[in-house]
Amino acid sequence: MGVRKTLTSREEGSGNYVICGDNLEWLKLLEDESIDLCYIDPPFFSNRPYEILWGNGYERRSFEDRFSGKVLNYIEWMRPRIELIHKKLKKTGSIFLHCDWHASHRLRCVLDDVFGEDNFRNEIIWKRTFTTGSSKSIAKKFSANTDTIFFYQKSKDSYFNVPYKDYAPATLKRYDKVDENGRRFKWENLKTYSKDRLKEMLKSGEAKFNKGSKNPVYKAYLDPNKGTPMDNLWDDIEFIGTKSPERLGYPTQKPEALLRRIIECASKKGDVVLDCFGGGGTTAKVCADLGRTFITGDVSPVSVKIISERLYFDVPDVKFEIKNLPQTEEELKQMNGHKFAEVVCEVMGWDVNTKKSGDGGIDGWADGGKLPIQIKNHATAPAGRPDLQRFFGALGKNKKGIFVAWRFASEAREYIAKVKQDHKVEIVAMECSAVFGGLLLEKAKGEEIEKLYLERRPKNWAKNVAKAEAHQKVLEKIAKAKNKPIRKKKQVEAG
Repeated sequence: MGVRKTLTSREEGSGNYVICGDNLEWLKLLEDESIDLCYIDPPFFSNRPYEILWGNGYERRSFEDRFSGKVLNYIEWMRPRIELIHKKLKKTGSIFLHCDWHASHRLRCVLDDVFGEDNFRNEIIWKRTFTTGSSKSIAKKFSANTDTIFFYQKSKDSYFNVPYKDYAPATLKRYDKVDENGRRFKWENLKTYSKDRLKEMLKSGEAKFNKGSKNPVYKAYLDPNKGTPMDNLWDDIEFIGTKSPERLGYPTQKPEALLRRIIECASKKGDVVLDCFGGGGTTAKVCADLGRTFITGDVSPVSVKIISERLYFDVPDVKFEIKNLPQTEEELKQMNGHKFAEVVCEVMGWDVNTKKSGDGGIDGWADGGKLPIQIKNHATAPAGRPDLQRFFGALGKNKKGIFVAWRFASEAREYIAKVKQDHKVEIVAMECSAVFGGLLLEKAKGEEIEKLYLERRPKNWAKNVAKAEAHQKVLEKIAKAKNKPIRKKKQVEAG
């Protein structure tokens, strides 16, 4: 997967994105009023080191930005992100912001400012654990077993589908009768009725008179498909335990059931869901399960690699694109020429040349198709004079062009100067380091990120990799036996 600096329109890809980088920057690239639902679980203001979940410098800088001051610094760090989210939400959209007691009161004030007090809907209390805490934590106060989820809608027209939870045992006990169709009911006093309607109900068995009573009773059924409408106390979804198959191994991971409830109540199939604090990718995974389009991301390259691999194994049929993932020069040089040219064009916002032949080697166009571009991905040697000579020939009547390469030989630069002097044609020599900027990793940094990624990915994923590779070999043998070419399953390259 190539390095991406800009977001393409949804029509050009799957619509699903996993984005690496500071969300304050990449949120600006999303279309205004394009998001149906936003769930965010930003790092809580706790000043605890474990919030640097993935252990790399990208997160550490972000951590310092948030916590170099008091809670007000954290709130001012959050405010512009909440403002951007509001701008990107459709008028029918909603936001669920997950936090804890450290800054919930301050965050609600920001949400009131941005979304408006009239658009506040609920303060949801999630009882995430039923343990009492250590003896030290409860020595002078009550244990903190709950999180807060603020629910705001952008307008009165926002979509909402009431969620239901399973009936309580006490409710089922009251509805202790079962009819011939297996439906639970109880006998209730029939308070208002007409004589004709009562006659029909008595005949069908829907109503009766108890012995010695003059007041009829009727069958009050318990709807088996709904359950009890949810209120704002969510105590039926437990936190992920140490042995849970969902567990990825970081402290703030949220259970899929929690995200499923939120996504189902505030979005429909095909809607676009945003989570700009992606963490381990739970929101994206649940969106894929429920047929929603997802846009997620994280400041940490390690997190983006974890999210990508999780999606690849858990929902292999769902396509998605990785954006902005930093890579080393060595990794980029392994790309074939056409793919590399596409990546460079996307990073720079240039148009890719779709012609396959007869174009003189022009890979893209800038300035609305007026400025031709050629891109070379030489693995070892720098771009030389012959490369520039061919590009000059391909320019035709154009008086300016851009040539992109990792390095330029001295004779190539001399030729560029000569062309400008003799023919008044300007060739801009652009090195790849100028193209990729902060997206280009030093080799040592790339190795550090890969090491952290392998340390933090769930251990059982290695078995999944082996299983996938073994399955691919079987497919190749079958294809070879049938003497037919096989199209290899496209893998998500997270690094």
